[in-house]
Amino acid sequence: MLHCRYLAGASPLALLAVLGFAAPANAQDSEVAEVIVTGSFIAGTPEDAALPVNVIGADEVQKQGSPSTVDLIKSIPAVSGAIGESNQFAAGQTTGAGNVNLRGLGAERTLVLFNGRRMTISPGAIYVDTNLIPSAAIGRIEVLKDGAAATYGSDAVAGVVNFITRKNLSGLEVSAGYSLIDGSNGDYNVSAAYGWQGERGDVLLTAGYRKRSELPVTERDFALRPFADNPQGGWSTFGNPGLYLSSADGGTSFRSPVLDPACGAISGPVSASGCQFQFIGFNNLTEEEDHWQLYGEINFDLTENTKFHAEVLYSGHAVSAENSSPSYPPNNFPSSDLTTKGQGYGFFIPNTNPGLQALIASGGLTPAQAATASANGLFTSLAWRPLGVGGNPLFGGKGKEDKREFDAYRVSAGLKGKFDVMGGIGWDAALTYMDNNSDISTPDILVGKMQMAMRGLGGDNCTGGVPGQSRCLWFNPFSSGTAANAVDGRTNPNYNAATANSLEVLDYIFDEYAYKIRSQMFTADLVFNGQLPIDFGAGQLGWAVGGQYRWSGVSSRNSNNTNIAISPCADSSVTPGATCAEQNGPFSFFGGLADYDLDQSVGAAFAEFQMPFTDALTGTFAVRYEDYGGNIGSTTNPKVALKWQAVDWLAFRASAGSTFRAPPTTQVANTTVTSLAYTTAAGGYRAYDRSGNADLKPEKANTFNVGALFEMGDFRATLDYWRFDFKGPIDYERGASIVNAIFPNGSSTTLPNNCANPAYAGLVSRVSFIGGCAPANINRVSTNYINSSDIKTSGIDFAANYKMRDVYSGDLSFGLDMTYVLEYVVDETTLEGVVVAPERDYTGTMDYLGYGSQPQWKATAFAEYSRENHNLRWTVRYVDNMIDTRGNTTTFATNQNGRKIDASITHDLSYRVFLPWETTLTAAVINVFDKDPPFARLDLSYDPFTANPLGRYYKLGLTKKF
Repeated sequence: MLHCRYLAGASPLALLAVLGFAAPANAQDSEVAEVIVTGSFIAGTPEDAALPVNVIGADEVQKQGSPSTVDLIKSIPAVSGAIGESNQFAAGQTTGAGNVNLRGLGAERTLVLFNGRRMTISPGAIYVDTNLIPSAAIGRIEVLKDGAAATYGSDAVAGVVNFITRKNLSGLEVSAGYSLIDGSNGDYNVSAAYGWQGERGDVLLTAGYRKRSELPVTERDFALRPFADNPQGGWSTFGNPGLYLSSADGGTSFRSPVLDPACGAISGPVSASGCQFQFIGFNNLTEEEDHWQLYGEINFDLTENTKFHAEVLYSGHAVSAENSSPSYPPNNFPSSDLTTKGQGYGFFIPNTNPGLQALIASGGLTPAQAATASANGLFTSLAWRPLGVGGNPLFGGKGKEDKREFDAYRVSAGLKGKFDVMGGIGWDAALTYMDNNSDISTPDILVGKMQMAMRGLGGDNCTGGVPGQSRCLWFNPFSSGTAANAVDGRTNPNYNAATANSLEVLDYIFDEYAYKIRSQMFTADLVFNGQLPIDFGAGQLGWAVGGQYRWSGVSSRNSNNTNIAISPCADSSVTPGATCAEQNGPFSFFGGLADYDLDQSVGAAFAEFQMPFTDALTGTFAVRYEDYGGNIGSTTNPKVALKWQAVDWLAFRASAGSTFRAPPTTQVANTTVTSLAYTTAAGGYRAYDRSGNADLKPEKANTFNVGALFEMGDFRATLDYWRFDFKGPIDYERGASIVNAIFPNGSSTTLPNNCANPAYAGLVSRVSFIGGCAPANINRVSTNYINSSDIKTSGIDFAANYKMRDVYSGDLSFGLDMTYVLEYVVDETTLEGVVVAPERDYTGTMDYLGYGSQPQWKATAFAEYSRENHNLRWTVRYVDNMIDTRGNTTTFATNQNGRKIDASITHDLSYRVFLPWETTLTAAVINVFDKDPPFARLDLSYDPFTANPLGRYYKLGLTKKF
């Protein structure tokens, strides 16, 4: 039996860690015999493979004190930009999910397998959710950091991660762990695994539960910064107190701005465009999450040559209250039928509104403003939101609470055997089905209902048509009903309790922007393998051929108010059957969604040959054909790999091939999704609509890897050069590039822009403005999925491990794993005939909302001492500094603070001891020196893709076998 020798991560999921070579594993689950190795369908061992495959056993789980999946994945040198820390500002509607992003090429380009079979993508995303993996069931992970489309087909661009369940477990094993985190209730997990071994079969049953606690932004000083320190630190000019507009004629000919006089007292600072509001204080650094997994597996020998395997997985996670801003700033507005003042770009506040009367009575307005408001009322401006510094009373005066729930089940069954012909032909047939569902809801305000409430006609039980009478409710859009700033406690000198908004009126104007997405997958696999009587003296030619049928489906069902077909207009919530030219739906911020039901079928055939030319030289050739039909068409991808054992202590390996990824169904269908992004020119968040493109083609890439493997006594090392050349990578148009091209001088209203430039007419047509073409008037931006600019990236991986034996009756080990990126070059980007981004090397940069975080260096080093039942490890993690690419825009025009994101160095200490009664104890101190994450000009003032906001925390784990 071969024991895995490669050093890697530290929790079953953390085994993704690809940390080069691993130390010998003591656990029986770590033993690897001659099996089908990830990256090949021909039986062999990882050390015989010509591909860079790392096999990682479960022993390392305990050696580092079981670090969290998120932390381990982000610390992997070969990974850049993995989600899972604070997804709200990193990855949209995916809080609770996790992924793997090898080489920083996008998580959708890392294929995740479970026992060698595919998993379906997470609903609403295009990657596999690694938080659904049943951690207690995992025995080893095989990681291939090389393109593998010739073997597995689409998605295996940057590499493959294969989670393989444990073997040979007999009896019951129970584990529990707790993390003590300052400012939260801590995180904990419990799991159980039961194994039975019989003469002709075995059974594995596991269950796991993990709880993550809420960590508010207010618990970390680094995350809540003044405007002068970080203007992008959760600040917005769209606030409450806010900016309003007076109209001299009582209609829509707006004349002058009117600033809520409480701005400086409970919000601010005051800027030329309005009152700055810091919403980030209502958010969390980590959300309260619940994760669960149930798994069962049976293996049974039907005959001497035929084996049956079946497995069932049910898992999921839920976020019951993801905190965010008390309300969003509206970018959808009522019709003239509701404002009674003509079609304007705002909500009308009549002079009879009690909130407006209190504002006038406060004396904070100029005489002219007070006179105009008394006579004609006011309109809201873009620089306003319904609820701001006072929080949202519907949620206890905090931020509003979004809900995210994901659950999935997966069934796989197959037969494996051997025909006694031609020296034995192995065969493997399997069927796999997975169903993954999400239920998402986000409170948003209904446009029509809010306008009615501003006129005193709010409430589901309002009758008679007299404002404020017969159960008709008023909504106060000013700060006079706000007692204090809910985050910092500053009191409002203009507070008037009689004008505070009631829970009844708030419940009337708010509704859930809700939808359910279902992602399904069915695969049928058939593989034959064996050997041919072709021998050059070192062994026969190994071969494998097979086919795969793959069906995937994704569907979305929306609530009535979210469904654009049922509620197409701004007025739809109060005027059922309303018609309108601009169909944005009834919500004030989020756009309406269409139901869809999409599917795709793929047929594939493949072949692979492995030839030991000599005892020292082995070559592999593989090719795969996949046919998608329709506009996508078909693709053929070959790959060749060689391994040469030059001398006993030195070997070389090389591989080259082509790989591809087909566009997901949601990206070629006539669907649109809306996301939020901070828009510097507009001074706050804006909506970006992203639509499918029926003309998308598969992206293609040529991959190359060459490396050397050293093994001299107790020293082992690998050195690899890798390269990926992409042609037409599938991506979406960058809305920020469109805005920046139109407004090269950012929010400036005096410096030139390209609004009237005929060459930019196509780009201008992509932006919806409230009023004329001006940065402050940006409402929403339309983008599409495209085959984008070519990308070339390359780098060097180095991993080494050295063990000194008999050091004070124990072993002292040292390890290092690092990745150095040589280039990440993106060709120039042209949209609508305009170059919106020149060619650029993104190595060592953080490209916000673009190519993500691309540190040039990432490294992990450790020193470990083992003696008898004790193991002590010190780990150092390094992430190189990065330059914010927005430094070339007006984001940093007057304030350079944070343009360079400093390097990060953290230290972890972990201890493991084997106690009597088959009990194992682990303890760890994570971030020993309590280092804050490096400052970045982002919402949370750090980069959640590469850093950790928790500070120093303590972990304790216990495992007992029965």
